[in-house]
Amino acid sequence: MHKPMEQYKDMDAQLIDEFGRGNEAAFDILFTKYNNKLYASLLAFTKSKELAEDLTQQTFIRVWKKIETFRGESSLFTWMYRIAINLAKNEFNSKETRKQVLTDVIEDNHEFASSISSPESMAIEKESMDAVISFISSMQSDLKEAISLREFDGKSYEEIAQITSSPVGTVRSRIFRAREEILKFMKEEEIYG
Repeated sequence: MHKPMEQYKDMDAQLIDEFGRGNEAAFDILFTKYNNKLYASLLAFTKSKELAEDLTQQTFIRVWKKIETFRGESSLFTWMYRIAINLAKNEFNSKETRKQVLTDVIEDNHEFASSISSPESMAIEKESMDAVISFISSMQSDLKEAISLREFDGKSYEEIAQITSSPVGTVRSRIFRAREEILKFMKEEEIYG
């Protein structure tokens, strides 16, 4: 008797086989199944709705073209996530993109704050959140990826290790260093939670 997780993987394998035989509807099912999850992960990583949407589309185009290279050594979502994060990292190598992401984050937070009649304390909290998000966006990419997966996506250390193809010890170290850097930044900027 199959466990639910094994059935889930078996379904992905069947859909991949069907797509390989030319059944494009099988790919549509994979898209429907993973689109929102992938978008949410990219949004947590990039902090930009527009960029996350673009990268989600690029990821599915890459998956469409390269699905025959999927070997099943990890879950399909893990494989897709690696493609997405690699695309995001390449995108972040552009200074113009980094500048746009920070602008988007500030505008999004401004829109959110504007939609609420907020007292002075909420304005201070918003400024603090802007500063912390901007700081995380500027972190070294392996630290930013690890802390985003842990704090924004709620992934376990083991899941992060699988997604990033890193040992669990390395993941723990990256998350620890990222948290240290964030706390140091908050102390220097006198931001208190």
